[in-house]
Amino acid sequence: MLAYDWPGNVRELENCLERTCAFTSGPLIHVPDLPPAIAGTQITVPSNGNGHGQAKIVPMAELERQTILNAIAELNGDKLQAARLLGIGKTTLYRKLKDYAAQT
Repeated sequence: MLAYDWPGNVRELENCLERTCAFTSGPLIHVPDLPPAIAGTQITVPSNGNGHGQAKIVPMAELERQTILNAIAELNGDKLQAARLLGIGKTTLYRKLKDYAAQT
């Protein structure tokens, strides 16, 4: 699901999950349960430069930073909407942004 582009954004993801839950009989969702367009998406593993094709381990703090900055960029700088969609408070968002600025 991470490899799929989600051109319909949150609505497409929501519809996909609702459809999948409706057609899945067990407690877990498996790849064949997903719609064909999503189940057929190829996952690419970025190379870490050593020629072995293994993905580099990224710290959670960096993933969080990338997610927050990407959300703000996707929403054309709307920080309040980004905070809502990320499920964090606006104070938390502003504190994290301040921390990111201090790190650079």
